[in-house]
Amino acid sequence: MARERDDENADADKRPPRRRDNDDDEGDRPARRRDRDDDDRASGSGGELGPLDKMYRDTNMIVLIIFGVCCSGIAAILSAVCYFTAKDSKAKSNALIVMIVGAVVVILWFVLRIVLGVAGAAAR
Repeated sequence: MARERDDENADADKRPPRRRDNDDDEGDRPARRRDRDDDDRASGSGGELGPLDKMYRDTNMIVLIIFGVCCSGIAAILSAVCYFTAKDSKAKSNALIVMIVGAVVVILWFVLRIVLGVAGAAAR
């Protein structure tokens, strides 16, 4: 048992000391590449994503549909802007879906207002 510990200590003495982050010897090994998973750039494009691109890409689809139903006019406008200016394909497809949902709700609202107006005029 004591002999095993001596062997482990001997191996530990042979290992080079751990490198600290603030060592300035740049020539030892090549710098590590940045992890691209957290990168906000769209795949295939070199530009930065805008705030609408990020919102439509990162937000859950159910939340986007609720946004399209509850705020249909604004949702349709923002979705159209995002659809025509987006660089990310997922953001474009999500914006198209929200734009369609918002447009359908706006059309249904106008149809309902017209039907209620005609029904109210006929009742007089």
